[in-house]
Parts: sequence; C-alpha cells; structure tokens
Amino acid sequence: MTRILEEDLQLPSLYLINLKNGAITTTELSKLLRNLLNPKGEDLDILDNRTDDKFSQIVRNLTGTERPFVKNGFIYRESGRNKPLFITDKGKQFLKDNYEFVQYLFTNDFNFNDMIESFKSMNLPDNKNKKIKFLDENITIAEGQNKIIETKSYKRSNKLRNMAIEYYTKDGRIKCKACCFDFEDFYGDFGKGFIEIHHQKPVFMFDENELEKTIEEALDNVIPVCPNCHRMIHKRRTNYLSFEELKNYINTDLSFCSEQ
Repeated sequence: MTRILEEDLQLPSLYLINLKNGAITTTELSKLLRNLLNPKGEDLDILDNRTDDKFSQIVRNLTGTERPFVKNGFIYRESGRNKPLFITDKGKQFLKDNYEFVQYLFTNDFNFNDMIESFKSMNLPDNKNKKIKFLDENITIAEGQNKIIETKSYKRSNKLRNMAIEYYTKDGRIKCKACCFDFEDFYGDFGKGFIEIHHQKPVFMFDENELEKTIEEALDNVIPVCPNCHRMIHKRRTNYLSFEELKNYINTDLSFCSEQ
C-alpha cells in the first residue's frame, strides 16, 4: 500500500483551497482531503496516545509554518491555532499550470494508490516543471465533447481509444470484455466497432514523451466495455469497481462468452 507524503498533498490541497475561495482551515482541509483521496492502509493507523490518525498528522505537518508548502510560498497562514490557510499568487499559478491534470485525476474516480502514484511521478526531480498531457476516457465518450476540450487533448485520447479498439478486436469483432455484449450482433452493421474504452489506471505523459510509446504501454491498462458495464464500474462515488469486481456482480450466465 502506497504511503502518502506531504509533497503528494500539495496540489490536491491547492485544488481544494481554491474551491473554497482561497481560504480554509487545516481541520477543513483534512476532512476534504480525506473525502477526496479516501486514504487506506497505514495512513489510517491511530497515533500513539491520540485519537487521530497518521493521515491527519501528515496534513497538519503539511500546513506548518516551517514546512516547504508554506516556506516555498504556495500558501500562507496567520499565526494561531487553526487559523485559515490562504492560497498565494504563486500557489494559484502552480495550480493553474497543473489544473487540468489534477481535475482529470479527481473526476475519473481513480483509486487511492493510482492517484498518489501519479502525484509522486509529478514530484520526481526529473519531472518537476514539465507540462503534463493526459489521455482521458471521458473525452471520447460524450458526443461533441471535442468542441469544448483542447483539440490536442481530444486527439491524444481518441488515438488511444482507436488503438485500443484495434488491439482488442478479434476476427473483425469487438465486444464488452465484461459481459460480452457485441453491438454488431444487436445492431448489425450500424453497431460494428462500437465500444467504450475504460482506463483502469491514469494515462498521462510528460512533454518529451512519445505519444505512441505512451499508448503502447497503456494498452494493457485499458479495456473495452459496453456503456452499461462502464457506468456500473463508475457507479460508486469514489474508488470505482475493478474489472474483477464488476464481473463478480454479473448474475447472467456467461458460459457462452469466450472472454470469461
């Protein structure tokens, strides 16, 4: 289980402080981060001789006046117990530079480990200050979405979708990997090749990375699913179902399905 570090919480904290009109108390921030990230494992261990856990301690440390988050100028706080934290212009710019990626992680219901690993990747020395480009399954689902999304983001995401469809197509057919629904069987030629692609893990790249290599490495982490199964995967507000969990919920006899 991946442990959270203070540095991993900087962008999520800026994101939440910004949502609260630029000011928040440490107590409020801790609650919001907990709801957003849904920490697990050792981060939930209760501290010795206290009633709170290690996650709360990390948030308290993060917002201390002598910690990097404050000393580097991303936020400032007034002296005194549980005084509000304020986002600075530097913090706003840092959030702005990474806002689309942060929103991508938080709106796609990725699980705790995958989100934290993504933030850790951003914080590696070689990756700091590099622009992040993400590939989002939601961009390619809603018809017309490309009209309001950055064109390059749409093209990247759609290229992954198309390559995933090609990767999973067998004998000219593609079906839901969970329930085996085949749109061509049901709708004839009109349904040929139709499917949605679910990203089991975040898919992103840094400026100098090659798109083709990123997509090639991502193919094993994406799966073709019908819209019904896709919605069931994301039915929970946080921590969507894994593919195996989804299959366990399917009550229909799928003995006919070669994918099972």
